[in-house]
Amino acid sequence: MSSSSVLTEFPLRYFDLLIGVDPATRDKKKKYDKDAVQDRTLLAVEAQARQARLADAKVKVQFSEFAQAHLQDQVADVLADRLTAIDEVASSLFDLTADYYALLDTLSAKVVTLNQLDPAIKKVPWLVDDLLKLVNQPKYRNRTASGALIKDVKTGLRFLGVEALQLIIPVYGMKRCMPHSTEPFHRLKTDLWDYSLATAIAAKTLADYYGESSFTAFCAGLYHPLGHIAVTRNYLRTYQQVKREELLKAREARDVGLIDTLDELEADAGMLSEQLTEHAAVLSADLTSRWGLRRLPLCQTLDQLAEGIGFSGASPMARVVQQAQTFVQWQQLKKKQRLSSDEMQAMLKAVGMTKETLQLLLSTNLQKLDVDL
Repeated sequence: MSSSSVLTEFPLRYFDLLIGVDPATRDKKKKYDKDAVQDRTLLAVEAQARQARLADAKVKVQFSEFAQAHLQDQVADVLADRLTAIDEVASSLFDLTADYYALLDTLSAKVVTLNQLDPAIKKVPWLVDDLLKLVNQPKYRNRTASGALIKDVKTGLRFLGVEALQLIIPVYGMKRCMPHSTEPFHRLKTDLWDYSLATAIAAKTLADYYGESSFTAFCAGLYHPLGHIAVTRNYLRTYQQVKREELLKAREARDVGLIDTLDELEADAGMLSEQLTEHAAVLSADLTSRWGLRRLPLCQTLDQLAEGIGFSGASPMARVVQQAQTFVQWQQLKKKQRLSSDEMQAMLKAVGMTKETLQLLLSTNLQKLDVDL
């Protein structure tokens, strides 16, 4: 198995796992799609007649599958247009603001002081609110002489320190971008966040080991799933929009059977996983390219990941992030027994993982930042 095929096949398998796609179901879906392509076109003209003839559970299941396939075809068309309209994609995420992006640049400098950070942070109201909530937790307030409520963020910054802020500020930005809900995929919101944080910590750990910028690596690892968030939000919104339109048509036609079938349908895990694999990396690079970063090479790093140039042709920083991504995916796939022993070796080999770097990551807590949150 070539390294390029490893770096494309296993991410799909990982996101199948994250979203909840059964491998057996995916294999069945491939066969179903091939056999049913011609039949899908019959839905528009035969939906009512077919529903009227339904007599047993097996046929009802088949009709439901046809209805879902028909919906997904329409969703795919609408979603393709949406995901190529970068303004629309960007508007589906929380607006972190230009002042926040400038703050990331400030944090990336070799030397940065609290006096520099204070005025820059105060330009980002949502971040001020988040930091004040943090420093007003008892463990911080107890450090003041009076234990009184901290109202000035500059006072709070002294409790945190620059090194902690270089982790906290990017993390708070990514948290703001996370979707409020990923229903019907109940755990996806949490799992995406865990993946983002784990990759960021792994990238920072590897950057320290290789002598690369740990802040750049942390941000690249943390923000690389921005495209995954955007695809997830837009897919779920598109699915619900198309489903509402089809329900409206069915109600106008008074087709009770079709209404009942559509009501029971939910977004398709397999399609979401495929959309993530196809579009997410490119969108992460496109979204961060709009941030106007002057010092922090975030977009350049994510752009290399999106280009699919592989491990050997990547820059040192892109290699760091590829190793971090791959390790986090490898660890979860291995835990869930979704890899053979040969595949486990191939996955690590594709990103040049050595025994030393593997042991380093295995001994690192990827679930918690090394700061007092």
